[in-house]
Amino acid sequence: MARIGTTILGAALLLLIPGAALADWSTYKSARVDSLVQQFLKPRAGNAGVPALSVAVGIDGELVLAKGFGQARQDSLASARTVYHIGSLTKQFTAAAVLRLIESGARAPLSQDRLTLDTPMRDIFEDVEKWTAPEEPPITVRSLLTMTSNLPNFTKHPPREADPWGSVAMPKLLAALKQLPPHGWPNTFEYSNTGYFLLARIIEAAVLAGESRHTTARDYVRAMILPRAGLTQTGFVGDYAPGSDVAQPHYRRRPAFAQPHWLDGCGDMASNVLDLFQWNKAMMEGRVASAASTRLMLSDAARVDPLTYYGMGWFVGHDGEWDSYHHSGSVPGYTSYNAILRHQRTGSWLSVTLLTNSDGVEDLDKLADDIFYVARSE
Repeated sequence: MARIGTTILGAALLLLIPGAALADWSTYKSARVDSLVQQFLKPRAGNAGVPALSVAVGIDGELVLAKGFGQARQDSLASARTVYHIGSLTKQFTAAAVLRLIESGARAPLSQDRLTLDTPMRDIFEDVEKWTAPEEPPITVRSLLTMTSNLPNFTKHPPREADPWGSVAMPKLLAALKQLPPHGWPNTFEYSNTGYFLLARIIEAAVLAGESRHTTARDYVRAMILPRAGLTQTGFVGDYAPGSDVAQPHYRRRPAFAQPHWLDGCGDMASNVLDLFQWNKAMMEGRVASAASTRLMLSDAARVDPLTYYGMGWFVGHDGEWDSYHHSGSVPGYTSYNAILRHQRTGSWLSVTLLTNSDGVEDLDKLADDIFYVARSE
């Protein structure tokens, strides 16, 4: 689940010093970020305070700041190594995994045709007649990746027969989703966890070249995506990477969709700011997927609003000579935000990652804006 934030282009970039050269980091800048975060952690109107927050800042592939603030647990302070549930940042990994699957020559299980972005759902899943509206093109892999399928978001309107506060069997949830027809204007953006849950199912259903058995989506991400970025502390909720120091969650409401398998593929991963900086670096260096797939992930695929698009797992924006790629996430007990700014002409880039152990935390995008400003200042 995610809250769409667009202020990163609307406000922060207007304040940035013109030009492509990025200023050097300094102890003074570190102190300014410390002050910003400490102020953010304090209780304020509409915000009961945040128990812990970890931050990482990168400039042109160099990690210049990584640290934690507050209490990860009663007996432990947060650090840069503290692991948090990352919510909808998971979608970046799912998108990369599906694109990698396509590149590998996998085949659709029902038609046995080679899997592509334009493969219709009827080639992958049985009994999905309700997903094709009369005289409208079919829902495809591309539709799911770019959130233009118009399938209802099951975390906003859960199937009647499923308990949002309990666990759900994956086949039961998939069967319920097959009964939901598309709604709204066809092929337009609508934020939905449904599509990324289905993408995880596609990973599991696809026929992999040279493989005699199917793999789980989690195993595929572990084997084919995490090593490409050099990630060692990124795993899955309830199945963390070895040695993970997981922050204690803080709930502001009764935790729905916290049990398996509600958020498979759309919000079920855990990581720390060190790994997510490495993830951003791998994205910018083209190590996550091929050059063509990376362009698709960071493309203007679906218009969200006048300033913002959705690519595949990333929101995308443009302001002057700068592009922004970002995503937020909010799941029971945790809120996250990950953003990259890249100069169109020089390719210089900055990244800010913020992870917290409380749900419903507002304005992480604005805090990222402020940190970007510090990074770009003289």
